[in-house]
Amino acid sequence: MKRLLIVLLTAALLAGAVSNPGTRHETALSLSEEALAYYTGEYAPEALSALAGSASGRSDEAWASPLRAALGQLMTQTRSGGVSYAAALAAFSNTDCSGGSQEPLRFYCDDFGTVNREELWAEAHGSYWHEGPGCDLHHLRPANPQANLARGSMCFGRVRERFSDCAVWPETGEPVFWYSAEWNSGAGLVEPRDEIKGDVARILLYVWTCWGEAGGGNLNLWTELPASGSGLEASDGKPVIEDADTLLDWMALDPVDSWELGRNDAVQAIQGNRNVFIDYPELAFLLLDREIPDMPSPSGWARSSHCSLELTAEPPEGGTVSLSPGPCGSYTVSASPSSGWELSGWSLSPENAAVLVRSGGEFCLSGLREDCELRLYFAQKDPCAAGHSWDGGLQTAAPGCETAGERRYTCTRCGAVKTEPVPALGHAWEGQNISPGCVRPGIYLEYCLRCGAERETPTQPPLGHAWDSGTVTRPATQDQPGERSYRCLRCGLTRREEIPFRFLDVSDEGAYYFVPVYWALHHQPRVTAGTGPTLFSPHQPCTRAQVMCFLWSACGRPEPAETPLPFTDVPEGAWYRKAVLWALERGITAGTGPDRFSPHRVCTRSQTVCFLWHALGDPEPPEGESLPFADVPPDAYYRRALAWAVDRGVVSGTGAESFSPGASCTRAQVVTMLWRAFGP
Repeated sequence: MKRLLIVLLTAALLAGAVSNPGTRHETALSLSEEALAYYTGEYAPEALSALAGSASGRSDEAWASPLRAALGQLMTQTRSGGVSYAAALAAFSNTDCSGGSQEPLRFYCDDFGTVNREELWAEAHGSYWHEGPGCDLHHLRPANPQANLARGSMCFGRVRERFSDCAVWPETGEPVFWYSAEWNSGAGLVEPRDEIKGDVARILLYVWTCWGEAGGGNLNLWTELPASGSGLEASDGKPVIEDADTLLDWMALDPVDSWELGRNDAVQAIQGNRNVFIDYPELAFLLLDREIPDMPSPSGWARSSHCSLELTAEPPEGGTVSLSPGPCGSYTVSASPSSGWELSGWSLSPENAAVLVRSGGEFCLSGLREDCELRLYFAQKDPCAAGHSWDGGLQTAAPGCETAGERRYTCTRCGAVKTEPVPALGHAWEGQNISPGCVRPGIYLEYCLRCGAERETPTQPPLGHAWDSGTVTRPATQDQPGERSYRCLRCGLTRREEIPFRFLDVSDEGAYYFVPVYWALHHQPRVTAGTGPTLFSPHQPCTRAQVMCFLWSACGRPEPAETPLPFTDVPEGAWYRKAVLWALERGITAGTGPDRFSPHRVCTRSQTVCFLWHALGDPEPPEGESLPFADVPPDAYYRRALAWAVDRGVVSGTGAESFSPGASCTRAQVVTMLWRAFGP
């Protein structure tokens, strides 16, 4: 009943979801209606900008600032819904769609294909499992499974400028990210391409701001802290990004695009809250007590604060003007006419340099896009009661093809000034046909003889590449993917494709153990390399020694203490001796007798579940959970371990009402259990 309720709630949330209408890498220069309505009262931009941030060099200390507290309260209090970790894949069809497709756009690659859930704040560094930030849609992104695996839990940072021999994923073609294992004693550093660095920074700031104290603590944004938590909720305390400067540099380098803003709207429709650093990236710099740089943003706040405003009173004796800076890069201009004079008009140059709202003698300017001049015109009161006598006018701005000009008229009697627009001239088009290419469509290209503007009209679709059948330039091995090179027979362009390594007996991507097998192969340290160069033997039963070595490797192969081993059937130099010694010290196994471990005895399904449960610290199973298996007695020694494993999705039965506890545990079953417990 519990799982059915979760499914029904998730379906109800997604039923009201909206699709992302934005365009990837098209800079967002205005806020959506949803964003404008989100920030009110004590959370209005001007109220938030008045709160203090923190310039502390430690992320755990900086987290305590008043501005961080207010932003955390806003995003936490408005989070009214959400989806489970499993349902996030379905939500991506709304939040991460692009170009009218219901297929999610993969985060690192900006393409389509098979996806899994990428937690930008790596699970190893955060105190959560698949709850809290682990299933927050502002945090999760769909990703290429191989890219996700290659990224692992490495910290984000600058790689290319520091490690000349860094690895590239993919190794050929257009790079997706660069990484090196030399950083921080092998913890690893990864640098995504410039086009998504801002996305990464805004996601990490969101998790830090909202979930800083979730579980055992997620305060290690750029500061290494002591490890916290235990079992599945453990955090190694490693930093998620190398320093605060990198975080802010990436924020400015990659501004918010309309797709990212549209995703913010789509996630809000599902779980109620927004990522404030997408709507107002300026808050990131105030949060860390830094000067806001000149950068484009949806609100225009950052750019406004770097634009200058020049004021002119005309004529000077007609009155004075004063300037008062307002919140978020806005200005208030006040006009004070001299005695016997009145405010008669105004002009802003360039005309579209800012949003201007007049209220009596005050002008509010916001959203400045460039340096501009506000000119206020004063006239003597009632010198022309019978009407003005306008001169022939003076053109003050020439018209363009699309922009109107301006003509200013002066009253010859009282000196009053008025302005009138001069109609735009319109374009003078001339064009030519351009034939299509492999990727370029055929177009009719027109250009204006007057201003040089261009416009294109598609005439034929692209021809598409005519790739040859390809040549294998490097065969795949267990340690390195292969490579196949293709050449277009039409334009000569070449491309290279990675050939993933596949065991001959594990090639069906639909097999339940397909992903776990290759996770085990690529895990660091490697869990298992198979039973030969090309075979994995998924259905071969595992011995107790093999299961213990698999589990030891999944836990990182920690060095056991040099203590006597009581088992007489585990000889010195045995390939499994360290794993057995480690398991004995951790209380994972006590052997099959006072002095026996029985390393070559086949390991049963119930024994494997117990080994895994003990390795993770004997986490408590849910209270009142009943198992559906008729072949599991109430007093079975493995019952609590099995209840925990079923609740966590680590294992399932061998039939509708059976678990087969005494059956041999195959190699495929073992690596699948380990992947579900330790994998992404």
